[in-house]
Amino acid sequence: MNTTSARRIAAALAVSLLAVLPAHASPAAAASPVPAARQSDGGTGRTTFGVQPSAAKKPDARPNFSYGATPGAVVKDHIAVFNYANKPVTLRVYAGDAFTTADGGFDLFAAERRPKDVGSWVKLGKSVLSVPRRSHVIVPFTMTVPRNVTPGDHTGGIVASLSAVRTDTKGNKVAVDQRVGARIYLRVAGELKPQLTVEDLDTAYHGTANPFAAGSATVTYTVRNSGNVRLAARQAVHVRDPFGGEAEVAKIRDVPELLPGAALRVTTSATGVLPAMRGTTSVTVDPRPVRGDVKHRVLPRVTRTAAFTAVPWALLVLLLVLAAATTVLLVRRRRRSGPRADSARRRRTAAASRQGLAASAVGLAATVLAAGAVVGLSPADARAAETGGLAVTPRQGSDTQPITLTAAAPCPAKTSNVIARVTGAGFPRGGQIVVGNAPLATYPKPRGGGLSIPLIYTMRDYASTAGFTALRGTYTFTVSCLKGPFDLTSLRDFTGSLRFTAKDAYRDGTRVAAVEGTAPGATAPGQSGQPVPPTASGGGTGAGTGSAQPSAPAAKRSGAPADGTDAPAAAGDAGPGSDTTLVAWSVGGFAVALLALLAGAAHWARARRARTVPPGPGD
Repeated sequence: MNTTSARRIAAALAVSLLAVLPAHASPAAAASPVPAARQSDGGTGRTTFGVQPSAAKKPDARPNFSYGATPGAVVKDHIAVFNYANKPVTLRVYAGDAFTTADGGFDLFAAERRPKDVGSWVKLGKSVLSVPRRSHVIVPFTMTVPRNVTPGDHTGGIVASLSAVRTDTKGNKVAVDQRVGARIYLRVAGELKPQLTVEDLDTAYHGTANPFAAGSATVTYTVRNSGNVRLAARQAVHVRDPFGGEAEVAKIRDVPELLPGAALRVTTSATGVLPAMRGTTSVTVDPRPVRGDVKHRVLPRVTRTAAFTAVPWALLVLLLVLAAATTVLLVRRRRRSGPRADSARRRRTAAASRQGLAASAVGLAATVLAAGAVVGLSPADARAAETGGLAVTPRQGSDTQPITLTAAAPCPAKTSNVIARVTGAGFPRGGQIVVGNAPLATYPKPRGGGLSIPLIYTMRDYASTAGFTALRGTYTFTVSCLKGPFDLTSLRDFTGSLRFTAKDAYRDGTRVAAVEGTAPGATAPGQSGQPVPPTASGGGTGAGTGSAQPSAPAAKRSGAPADGTDAPAAAGDAGPGSDTTLVAWSVGGFAVALLALLAGAAHWARARRARTVPPGPGD
């Protein structure tokens, strides 16, 4: 009775585990200690085997191997290799490095690839072992951490592999490497730098044959773990037109785990994209600790914004056809009007026609140039903005204390949005974005009538985002009043500074007339106890590298990338890009078609008016 029950349980276990790994010969993810099932080449039974962490005497319940160590440490542990089949099996056991797959999964490199990280530090007691039927073998191993290892997370795993030859449906012999494994997570002591970046943001617009319908777009970008700690992330994508409308973007799944140095290419689609010549795409990534990991400090949001071209080709073609047809009809009607009554009238008609054509040509050229200038307008075209004072409060504080920026006067009447950056030792040449391109109404107005902006992160957070820790010297904040979310003309700039006299303390925060009544160290007027949350479109006070569009004058003076980083801006970023010429030509073509129609109508009207003028004396 017991034997029958045991056989039934084993059979049920084998069948349920058969779906753990795919049937083809691709690398298997070393995801958990659950044993994987495989069918042997003989066809007389099933070879079901697996691995899991173990103590010296018996397996334990650990989901993976997780260690914290210092450089030069030696870690000793065991792994259990199971055989659930009714016959012995010979397996190869080895260690390998981990990588992030194209779809964001965890996997281990095949045995043919020589390991360079955790896989090269593990030495197993046996590399080939024979496991009896319905039993397991415990293999000891030693992991020696190099003395010159970098701090942070290092990942790998231990794999059990079974090589076999199978026959496919066409009778061909196929070599299959069946693998299962257990993950190894190692965190080396030292400075941890959790950081994600968004790169290579690109939006491709797809129009429709309907000249009056909205199109779609494909958005692609890369999320890279540029720090030394494995991280998860939440993502959001927003596609907007110049009039404030927003397209519908397909839901993007969160990133469950991204290993240090790994990159994940993300592709999504948007529908209802208005073909308004130019649009913007914003990608927001919120870094988070991996499930089961310790919680890090508050990680800054990362926002990347880039412009794209959405040309309504179908509408332009329709307008060109209508303009051409109208011109042809006018010319034919003119020709059917018959010969002129006398030579004088023909001379007056010709003169009037030449004048009309000359005027039309001048107007056409001026309009085309104006249209090209409007569409091709970039942040570099903005005029130099006026400057004003900016209070930094509290005037004395530490690098972990929230800061509020208060302008001495309100932004000009035509201001729609504001943006702010900090410059100084350690930050990029163009400055670090501390306030994204946010609506002016987001921030309260203090009693003095200026503008109060509480920063959501501290100076230590901004320094960590920029890649350094030692704050020293004077740091200057610049708040720019923008004409609009897509018009980066700065109507006025406010500047203020603070000076670090020690590694973690500053003093001499700028004071201005609007806040003269504020005592040193006190909260500035309008400062709230709760920080203003950043918006998904890059607004608010997010400190992520790549925050949306800095003001035009500052960007032009510094020559730095618009995203506040030292790296070159990705193709298609907001501001002047390679697609400006295409947009200018598109608008120019539309203007030519429209003005050709107007010029033809003006020519016909002048000619008809000239024919009705009575001949003068001597004609």
